[in-house]
Amino acid sequence: SSSSPLARVGGALGARCSVPGRSVPPLLTMARQAPQLPSALGSSYAIQDADYTWHDGETPSARRGAVQVAVVCTPHSGHMLPVLHIAAELTRSGHRVTVYTADYAVRDFEKKVRQAGAAIHGLDMGGLTEEAAQQRAKAGKRIIFLVIKEAMTKPLREALQADRPSVVVSDFATWAGMEVAEELGIPLVINFPGPLALARDVLGLPSPSTAWSFCGFHFARNSLSPFSMALFANINQMGNFTRILRKHMAAGALVLVQTIWDLDAPQPLYPNIVVTGPVLPAATDLRQRLAKDHGELYRFLQAAGPEGVVYVSTGSLAELHKWQVEALYHGLKKTGARTVWSLKEKQQAFLPVRDDPDFYISKWTPQAELMQDSAVRCVITHCGWGGTLECMTAGKPVVCIPFFGDQPTNARLLQRAGAGELIGKIPNGTEGSQNPYKEGDFTPDTVAAAVGKVVGSPSYRDAVARMTRASRACGGAGMAVQQIEWAAWYGTGHLRSEAFLAVSGTSLWSAAALGAAGLAAAVGLLACAYARTLRR
Repeated sequence: SSSSPLARVGGALGARCSVPGRSVPPLLTMARQAPQLPSALGSSYAIQDADYTWHDGETPSARRGAVQVAVVCTPHSGHMLPVLHIAAELTRSGHRVTVYTADYAVRDFEKKVRQAGAAIHGLDMGGLTEEAAQQRAKAGKRIIFLVIKEAMTKPLREALQADRPSVVVSDFATWAGMEVAEELGIPLVINFPGPLALARDVLGLPSPSTAWSFCGFHFARNSLSPFSMALFANINQMGNFTRILRKHMAAGALVLVQTIWDLDAPQPLYPNIVVTGPVLPAATDLRQRLAKDHGELYRFLQAAGPEGVVYVSTGSLAELHKWQVEALYHGLKKTGARTVWSLKEKQQAFLPVRDDPDFYISKWTPQAELMQDSAVRCVITHCGWGGTLECMTAGKPVVCIPFFGDQPTNARLLQRAGAGELIGKIPNGTEGSQNPYKEGDFTPDTVAAAVGKVVGSPSYRDAVARMTRASRACGGAGMAVQQIEWAAWYGTGHLRSEAFLAVSGTSLWSAAALGAAGLAAAVGLLACAYARTLRR
């Protein structure tokens, strides 16, 4: 019967999912017509996927409609830009968004926040500045995110107590956002703009490549990496990443991971770890913006001919040494490629030739827009995760020049996936310097060889094309918004898992340390036994 509960649920599976401001394609096509609601609820209408209002007569209805979202983020571009892409999609969906960050960074991000349709709230950091935060972190041998957490927690608590948002979206390194959300009982969503490989290191989860089973027993281990070693050794108190994230995930916090299946190996995940894929703006909008707003650069690209150009971006934090600028310049000249290079004004003084017609050099370039132009054949990148995703979604193979943090991990992921090559000998990310390269780690010859290999071999373009297709199957910013809406409407308590604490947080480096200690003890005992024998 069409009026039976089973028929009503079947109809729900086939109907469209309607979220304020968006339309999502039908998941199933089982139902050909709208089912009838129970007579107590009035006239009939189509039941929607994930919409249980037909059951309102028996259970309390959840909150629905527009929500107030608090986005909390550390004042660093690599962390801020991904949450701003999500904020823009939230505001387009009819939600109200306020971005909370350090007061000294408001001037840097205010324009971008307004463009996203959100409001910005500068938190009183007690006179702390960016330079002072870095100095305090260095003096205390602590990661800078701890310094920011200490200064941000009190003003954030006061702001959220006054504003009472429906949900908090916190960057994964902005620990004040997580702690205050838990304290005030506000549903928490954590944005993780990095690969699952890094998330596994941070959370102490096993690598899928090590998993095997026997007689009903399942075995797996962590991977050994420089980053996991830094966490285990608590270098600069980096172990706080593991402690804080594990605590909030076990309490049910939802984690949005911006990665691409194929770049990251497919693997089973806890239900509160959701892969959204890249949350970048639509490519069509970016291409139009490049031609309209950056005419000189656009003309340089069009004049490149079929050979195209190489784009160079080494990030906003690393300061290139003179030998590095010279090695990049001479290596690119060897390839004969025209080059667009985002190079800080101060470092442009290191260029052997300042007005080379084959080089377009600027202290800033519109990277997201530039990536979408077909003239760009290859990108020399520092492998920040945002830039990595921009390269993959735009179909650009890369030459990797990572510096610190997660960048070496990202570079090795790209190399293993066949999407890029290393520029030479790269750091491991734990050196404690924003530019740990030593002269000779890469040379004009290694630069030319890597660029020539990536541009000349179709295998790199094929690998990136696979990831471009995979990136479009993840949902992007729309998926992130849906998850945030559900967290605001229904909470995240159902995702709480005490078992998560039992299977995470350990490190293979612990076994290595125990093994080394055991070996040292065995050697000591043998030495004592041998000495005793000699005395006899």
